[in-house]
Amino acid sequence: MKLLISTKSNHNITFQKIFFFLFLFIIISACAPSKRFTEYKESEIRDFTREVRILLNDLTGDITLGTDSYLISSNEKLAIIKSGNKFSAEGIHNEIFIKLGPKKFNSKEFYLQTVDNSLLILNNKKFRGRIKLINIDGAIKIINQISLEDYVKGVMTKEMPVGKGNENYEALKAFAIAARTYAINKVFGSKTYYDLLPDIRDQVYGGADAEHPLSNRAVDETEGLILTYDDEPATVFYHSTCGGFTESAANVFTKDDISYLRTIPDGNSAYCSISPNFNWTEMIPESLLIKRLFDAKIINDTNCSINNFIIKSRFQSGRINELEISLQCNDGTKSISIFGNQSRSIIKNKTGNGLLKSNNFIIEIDENRNIVITGKGSGHGVGLCQWGAIGQSRLGKNYKEILNHYYPGTEIKKLNDQN
Repeated sequence: MKLLISTKSNHNITFQKIFFFLFLFIIISACAPSKRFTEYKESEIRDFTREVRILLNDLTGDITLGTDSYLISSNEKLAIIKSGNKFSAEGIHNEIFIKLGPKKFNSKEFYLQTVDNSLLILNNKKFRGRIKLINIDGAIKIINQISLEDYVKGVMTKEMPVGKGNENYEALKAFAIAARTYAINKVFGSKTYYDLLPDIRDQVYGGADAEHPLSNRAVDETEGLILTYDDEPATVFYHSTCGGFTESAANVFTKDDISYLRTIPDGNSAYCSISPNFNWTEMIPESLLIKRLFDAKIINDTNCSINNFIIKSRFQSGRINELEISLQCNDGTKSISIFGNQSRSIIKNKTGNGLLKSNNFIIEIDENRNIVITGKGSGHGVGLCQWGAIGQSRLGKNYKEILNHYYPGTEIKKLNDQN
């Protein structure tokens, strides 16, 4: 199943045809499977450019609205909730019970939508589109339903520096296409009642509060454009700073070799060298690293000391493939190994509140029994290097050149949003 995209308006495929093809896919089991499409479990196939569903959080207290809004259920406007008013909702069995003053309503799901189609203000946060409340196993889920383009606008500044003036503008356009492609893949493989999470498990989403005029313009100027490979949405990963070389997806995310997600140099002189995380150092007390190895169930005794570190192998990018740690413990000398990107979550940063910046590092123990880690880059290293894209933008390269550099062999095509 391909043909979701087009490069020229005279080759555009109408949504009626898209829906027809998707419908055939669902009902005809003999149709060849594709990882891009899954059967939707809702009553209708959705227009994925006009509805993206972000699971914001669970409802844990009262809801306060900052805009006059309709309370809607089954396409019926039940009441108007005035700006500043609070209301509570309770999930019982499979239904939601809402109390508005003397009035009570119950339904499996409710919607909140502003009376004048302005931004919806929910608990002091601004959102485009509408808010859905749904009871899932007794918990009320808050879901923001918006268009694909508005979703990307709410992601941009949470993931990319806007910069000063237009210096980052082409990088912002490149990132808008990458973020849109990521979202489209998630919609095609969506959960039953939501498509995306609002944090680093997917893309960080800040709603309308996160929007900026320049990043919004970048989204508008690339409207509907996605990265494709073999006429399907490409698999998209991105990260902060590659440190000079990107990483192969096969070394981090998948056993499959993806031709456009292999290790490449970030220019003759690394474009991302302007990143604040191009070079970095972490210092961690030996006892703390021992505890982290214990917490990760790599060792079963904290009464150990570290003899030395041996980097057994590195990937082509320079990132560590296998790190061997020799320890002296109560039951004797032992050696353990940590592999690939796993080192970031096991070793962690000094505070332990975040991952080690990257697995491209050298590691040693000093005379004070501190673990000194000197590294390059930030993130897993696969796909678009955000600071590298910014570096290219500042050198005058356009968004097409940037995307072609980080995803070689892919094509930029347009989703058809015509009915």
